[in-house]
Amino acid sequence: MCGRYTLTKKNPSEFIDQFGPFEGLEKARFNRAPGQAHPVVIKRENQFSWTSIQWGEYQRKNGHETGFFPINARSETIGEKAIFASSFRERRCLIPADGWFEWQKIESQKYPFFHRLPNFLPFAIAGIWKPKEKRRESAFSILTTSAPSNLSHIHSRVPVILHQKIWNHWMDPESSEPELQEILKLKPPEIYAYQVNSSVNSSRNDGPDLLLPGSGKQALLF
Repeated sequence: MCGRYTLTKKNPSEFIDQFGPFEGLEKARFNRAPGQAHPVVIKRENQFSWTSIQWGEYQRKNGHETGFFPINARSETIGEKAIFASSFRERRCLIPADGWFEWQKIESQKYPFFHRLPNFLPFAIAGIWKPKEKRRESAFSILTTSAPSNLSHIHSRVPVILHQKIWNHWMDPESSEPELQEILKLKPPEIYAYQVNSSVNSSRNDGPDLLLPGSGKQALLF
């Protein structure tokens, strides 16, 4: 899964050149968390547009959180799940990011790792979203896929990262479901990961210090 991500560049050129500026991208964020609103690119009436949408939607029932719209969706079964199917067909989005955090469980403890592309390049995560309905807010979900072998010791899943040349194809309302499935199966780019300190565990914490290499129990490698 993906539980936190970063967008540390203010209006990165890769997105501005294609979609124009968005004031929601003017502030660097180092710890974007579920339940918060984040900038995404959607397509309405054949026009790309920026908007801020909440990451996932939850309610509490009998003391437990239940998801109206989960923060993550498995790309392999996205078209089969009733909660995601219509969004996959009709409401896909691009989520700008330049890294994400994942936690490796060792014994009873979890250790955070920061993941990024070479040279800290910004990228787009494949997402889907649902519109606002009555008292339920609009929400987006991050699509995930199997982690490559160099990262699977940290977690079995990673976000689906879309190369810039296929952004339009992913967002095109005319793209067929088989074509979209092929996009989701494309080989991910090279990804680096390193352990960081536990300050990122709290969504209240933000700032570049969260990306500094952390100390603690050595991560297990397989």
